[in-house]
Amino acid sequence: MADQFSIAEISRLTGLASHTLRYYEQQFPVLLNVERSRGGHRIYRQRHLDTINSILRLLKDEKLSIKKARKVMGEPDEIEQPAQAVAVEPRGDATDLNHVLLMVLERLDHICRSNENHDKLLLSLLRNQPCGQKDELLDQIARCRLETRETVKLCQTVMQQRFKSSN
Repeated sequence: MADQFSIAEISRLTGLASHTLRYYEQQFPVLLNVERSRGGHRIYRQRHLDTINSILRLLKDEKLSIKKARKVMGEPDEIEQPAQAVAVEPRGDATDLNHVLLMVLERLDHICRSNENHDKLLLSLLRNQPCGQKDELLDQIARCRLETRETVKLCQTVMQQRFKSSN
């Protein structure tokens, strides 16, 4: 069985048009986070094919809407934006510090909620996968947790710089 598939191959295997596959990528951006080749072509994996088949089952067999299918599949309601370094102009007042801390706490809360959704989905998939595919799913969990740790470190750095500049 092939390890990589083009959009044309996925289209042939699922019976879906290429534009429908691209639409599903927009609707399920976490689950169908498809890699790209150097030339910009989509590279699908077996897990993407499995996910597309699960989506089709929910939409066609169970007659769910895309919104409900997203929820069942564990796709987050809002898509997390990559963490960006934000320059905070220190003013030295308590209001500014409180604002920064609130932003940090909101971001961490969002990450934790997103991780809960990912964990539910991955555990559900783990139960239904042969042993060989479990390693790939565990790698996804590890990458997710690494992203969380990096974000926490970024927040800690911003907070430490803020405290140093206010002293």
